[in-house]
Amino acid sequence: MNKKFSMPILISAFFILAACGQKSKPNQPKIEYIAEKAKLDKGSGFIDVDGSVEANDTKKIFVDKKLKVKKVFVQEGDFIEKGELLMTFDETERNNIKRNLEKEQLNLSKLKRNYAVEKELYKIGGSSANLVKDLSEEIRISEINIDHYKEDLEKTAEKIESPVSGTITTLYAQENYSVNTDDPLLELTDLSDIKIVLEVPEYEVKGIKLNQKLVIKPEVFEKKISYLGVITKISRVSQVSKTTSENILQVEVKPTEEIPHIVPGFKVSARIYLGNDEPGIIIPVTSLLFDGNDYFIYITDGVGKIQKRTVEFKELKGDKIIITKGLVQGEIFLTNPDDTLNSKDKIEIALIEVSNSSFQKNGRKSQ
Repeated sequence: MNKKFSMPILISAFFILAACGQKSKPNQPKIEYIAEKAKLDKGSGFIDVDGSVEANDTKKIFVDKKLKVKKVFVQEGDFIEKGELLMTFDETERNNIKRNLEKEQLNLSKLKRNYAVEKELYKIGGSSANLVKDLSEEIRISEINIDHYKEDLEKTAEKIESPVSGTITTLYAQENYSVNTDDPLLELTDLSDIKIVLEVPEYEVKGIKLNQKLVIKPEVFEKKISYLGVITKISRVSQVSKTTSENILQVEVKPTEEIPHIVPGFKVSARIYLGNDEPGIIIPVTSLLFDGNDYFIYITDGVGKIQKRTVEFKELKGDKIIITKGLVQGEIFLTNPDDTLNSKDKIEIALIEVSNSSFQKNGRKSQ
């Protein structure tokens, strides 16, 4: 038997099914977009490089003659004051030189007395000119021998005292160690005077110059604390990086403040700011999108409505760009837009405040 349904019943059933269908769909999580207010700032970009800590002044202690070490009074890692005794040497050879020197000095005195006597005898015909001449030559030979012994004695060190204050970073000499004049006894480093040596790739060197400022991030602080520095020397000889195998120039950096807990050999990272500061509206490169024809950003009223805006920009080294057209100071823009957005969409927005100055007055900040 055929049953007929009235129109009101069909409409009611449709709405019930639609409502059931909506309840069956899971709630879609909303994406929160980050926004910033456009501000005038200065910048010309930066590059991030790696390097290591080196001592500015390392003294290698040598001796001028092969000797035997008698006693060592220091160890690696010891801090040494200037003039402090480091080691002594076996005295046997030095004592032999002293004895030979004394014997030669006595011989010289004897030769001079004989020469004076023979010279006076020669005046009255009691001696020959040849004898006087021979004695004069013997005196000269004795003087030469004495000079030789004195020089040898100066080279035969009795002890080594520290020429500067510093830390012993390498100790080669040991007790009863026979010294080789070509090798150092130890290396003494002034740890209060360090430098940072950075490796700058060849394709980045055109933006590097003396007295350029940078930020140093030591590995000892897991790159969470930054210190200011300045470029003091740029190598003119290309080298191959030990870590990346790229052609690099070594750039020496002097920290402008003391960096605690770092010693030669520690690794660091650095951010070098390039060129002269250029004023403008600088935004993260993540704010920029491309639709196939134009580059654009999304501006917002700050509460959720957005609008697409074509912009012109200049690339900076690093993760920033400088807007030359399309954005003015005070406008709010999205820093993390994506291709799913459309103008006049209503979205969730978190507005953040960004300071123009990246670092505190003392040059450090936690990141």
